[in-house]
Amino acid sequence: MGYAAGAFPPCRNNFSDFLKAAHTLALAQAEAHRAVKAASSQATVGSAYEMAPAYPKTDSDDDRAAAARYHAMNNVFFLETAMHGRYPKAFVGEPPYELMGFKAGDEKLLRAPLDWVGFHYYTRRIVSDASKEQFLGGGKFSGTEIESNAPGGRDPYTRFRAAMPTEGPLTDAGLEVWPRGMYDLVTQISREYNHPIIEITESGCGYLDGPDEEQKGRIPDGRRIQWYREVLAELARAIADGARVRAFHAWTLLDNFQWAEGYTERYGLIYTDFRNQKRTIKDSGLWYARVAASNRLNV
Repeated sequence: MGYAAGAFPPCRNNFSDFLKAAHTLALAQAEAHRAVKAASSQATVGSAYEMAPAYPKTDSDDDRAAAARYHAMNNVFFLETAMHGRYPKAFVGEPPYELMGFKAGDEKLLRAPLDWVGFHYYTRRIVSDASKEQFLGGGKFSGTEIESNAPGGRDPYTRFRAAMPTEGPLTDAGLEVWPRGMYDLVTQISREYNHPIIEITESGCGYLDGPDEEQKGRIPDGRRIQWYREVLAELARAIADGARVRAFHAWTLLDNFQWAEGYTERYGLIYTDFRNQKRTIKDSGLWYARVAASNRLNV
């Protein structure tokens, strides 16, 4: 967001800068892990990552390979370094180690096996290959990552195109509703990393439902209830199939300042009147409370 897309400070739009920043972050992740462990041998340490399950646009080998590169770059880039001290196969060819600032011995510094794995889930991506095209530069910000339909794909190293499909309905925030993605992502991470403890550290949906004057200020946000019901059902299915999921965190308790979107999106289970800070529990918040208290969806 800050070094490749240029959407957040320091607002650079340079993929080489991103690669350097990413390597620095991967090293910092491991150093932080070791520092916490040194301070308390009883501490358990994990990291939380933004993830979106990747589906190939076609059944071709090229698109399947591109989807695998997307998964490596956007989902498990830092998880792989922590668990195994190496970067995943996110690039066409060898990783650009020189551009990343990779030094001899960094592979030992990168490795710091996590006690649990956290990730956020919102929606999915459809990925196609661009490795055989001439790269002409470009890449545009689309809310969660860099995506582009420019010839050659998103960047000269990963060479894929990622797009959010519209097969499912869209939330008011513009993200496709695709509950099945939760099951696919949880089971994929479980399979690839030997069934780690998983925590869903963010998951939710943006809808703009507000107080209904005819219902004395009640906030009937049924679409959000349906979203959570379907996503949690897929999570329960993954658990039944062997995933070791210990927690789910809804995003979010209160309508808030939503990154670059400011106050234009509402993800909260509680409605916030931004003029006077009055809070009103939405129907989804009341429903979610019953689900949390009973650990059951049929409430």
